[in-house]
Parts: sequence; C-alpha cells; structure tokens
Amino acid sequence: MLEFFTINREDLNTKDQIIIDLLKDGRDFLEQFEINRTVILEVISMINRFLRINGKIPHNLFKFLISAYYIITRHPITFPLHDSKKKFCRKFGLQPNSLDYCVEKISWALNIVKILDDKNYPYFLDSQNDIYYDITRDIVKAKVEKVRMNFLLYNQPINSQILSEDLVSEIIFEKKIFPEELFRQFYEIIFELVEKELRDYREYIQLQQKYFI
Repeated sequence: MLEFFTINREDLNTKDQIIIDLLKDGRDFLEQFEINRTVILEVISMINRFLRINGKIPHNLFKFLISAYYIITRHPITFPLHDSKKKFCRKFGLQPNSLDYCVEKISWALNIVKILDDKNYPYFLDSQNDIYYDITRDIVKAKVEKVRMNFLLYNQPINSQILSEDLVSEIIFEKKIFPEELFRQFYEIIFELVEKELRDYREYIQLQQKYFI
C-alpha cells in the first residue's frame, strides 16, 4: 500500500509552495510521454484538487499522476476503448494493483463516477468538473422541477423510473450526449440524480394534502 505524509495545515504558504512545486514536477514527468498539453493540464488540475482535498501528499506522486491520466483518458465519450489495464500499466511501468489503489483514492476524494461497459471495461466521469456531467445534471434538474410543479398544481403523480427512462431517451438518444451503447449504465446514473432531486418528494405530498385535499 502506498504511504502518505501529512501537510502542515498551519503553514498554508509552505503547503501551497510544496503543491506548486510538485505539480511542476508532475508536468515535467508527463511531458516525457509526449502527452497532449491539454490532457496534461486536466491531469494536473485533477491532482491539484486531490492533494488539496486529501490534505496529504503521497510519497510516490507519479503513480497518482498516471492514475489521474488513466481516469481522464477513459471518459465515456471515448467508448469503445477496450485497451487492457495491463497494457496501459506496461507503458508507464506501473503495477495494476497500484493503479487500482490510486484510482480508488482519487475517485473517492473527488467523487468520480465509474461505470463499466458490457465487456467490463471502465469509464470515468468527474462529477465535479465535467461539462458532460454538468449538462446531464442540468437537464435532470429542469425536468424534475417541471414534474414537481405538475404534481403540486395538477396532482399528476411522479414515477421516478418512468421519469428516468424519459430522461435517458432525451440525453442519450435525442441529444446524443453519451454513446447509445452505454444507455443502461447511464440509466443508473440518471436514476440516482432523479432520486436525489426528488428527495423532498414527501414534502410535496404533505403540502398537497395540507392545502389541496
């Protein structure tokens, strides 16, 4: 297991300088592999957020840089991407179990959404910093607000499963935000977003019973 050492939280200037220096080292490390500069910036941004949220710096930051690169390059829009994990690890001289460990740590800290395609290959969505996810979430919010109002004003019941199916059809098949082949996986994501937006559903029921029945 990879070890961490803790940053002195009382010395923010020193902490910031340490992180900046590490990020520059990470940039230099990634440039050795002739990675696109835009992708390097995305990787460094992810690691920057991870270090600041985690509050600790891993002794081998390069393993986390490689893992962040793995996460970013396996976005759902890259489907189908059926390169093996072993092949990826060989390129960077990293053990698959180290990759799994770092990916798990980054995912937990940054709330990265992981999905598996029908062949069990992973893809990742950065729920805090991904435009595709933001668009999906905005569509869900707008749709849920509409059905809430229909429920409140016209007593039209809400069925989260039917609502999720309608949203999947809109997001995947009409707007084509994500590949159609991943519709089953995105149904689960969208259903969770719908459920989150409907968490005050019971409150609406209580309001209706109090004022309209």
